[in-house]
Amino acid sequence: MGAGISVFVGITTSFWLIVGCGGKKKKGGAAKPIQSTPPAPPPPPPNVESKMKALEEKEKKEEAKKEEEKKEKSKKSEKKEEKKEDKKEEKKEEKKEDDKKEKSKKSEMKDEEKKEDKDKKDDKKGDEKEKDDEKKEEKEEEKKEGKKEEKKEEKDEDKKEEEKKDEEKKDEKKEDEKKDDEKKEEKKEEPKADEPKPHVTVDPTGDLEFQADKQEQKKITISNSHDKKIMFKLKTSDNLVYLVNPVFGTIEPGKTAEITVTRNKAPAKDAKLVIVNSVFTGDDKDLAKSFKTTKPTGGQVTVKMCAK
Repeated sequence: MGAGISVFVGITTSFWLIVGCGGKKKKGGAAKPIQSTPPAPPPPPPNVESKMKALEEKEKKEEAKKEEEKKEKSKKSEKKEEKKEDKKEEKKEEKKEDDKKEKSKKSEMKDEEKKEDKDKKDDKKGDEKEKDDEKKEEKEEEKKEGKKEEKKEEKDEDKKEEEKKDEEKKDEKKEDEKKDDEKKEEKKEEPKADEPKPHVTVDPTGDLEFQADKQEQKKITISNSHDKKIMFKLKTSDNLVYLVNPVFGTIEPGKTAEITVTRNKAPAKDAKLVIVNSVFTGDDKDLAKSFKTTKPTGGQVTVKMCAK
């Protein structure tokens, strides 16, 4: 802008110099003589200087405005930053207050829990004291009653001893009766001279031995020694302690059947297993009925069972 203004000023001055130096001829007259004193240079036009000043003032104003705008922008940015910082500080303070509130709540909760625990402990102690007092009172009452009961118990013990003696005598009589019954059964089971031979044989031969202090199983094999199909039935002298499976069955000629004998845990006592056998008649599905309706054709086989 400055270079353009200087060029414009130079052009205007040169123009005015040219116009001022040249003369105009008057109509119908001669030219005036040239004066000896040189003419003064014409002053620069006032419009150019005013325009230059106006332009400079405008530039200064624009620069001032720009600087003011910059200052305002910087102030606004500073204000925004200050506001942000203020908000951050407010948030931090709020967080601190929240933390303080939470801590205070937690402390209050802990205090309440401690109080509740103390109350519970106090209640327990009170209950325990009451229980102890009740127990002491009960013990005192029991002691008083115990003395009375001791006398009664002494009398009851004497009566019980007498009753035990009576029971022992009764048990001895029952055992003697059982022995007599066993002897009678043995006499009944002994083969008579006219009794037919059995149709079966048993393996193993001899007695079956068990342990009395636990449950135990033994197996025996029954073989058909007859030339016809036979049926058998098993009986024990003590069905509570000894169990047999199967109880009924049939065997073809020359074949065998396996029997399982189970002894339950019980006091040591001898028993017997009796095998009733006969030529097959009737129905395989109902052998019990067949034994009831017909007499056995084979002699009984007895196996002794011992427990130790």
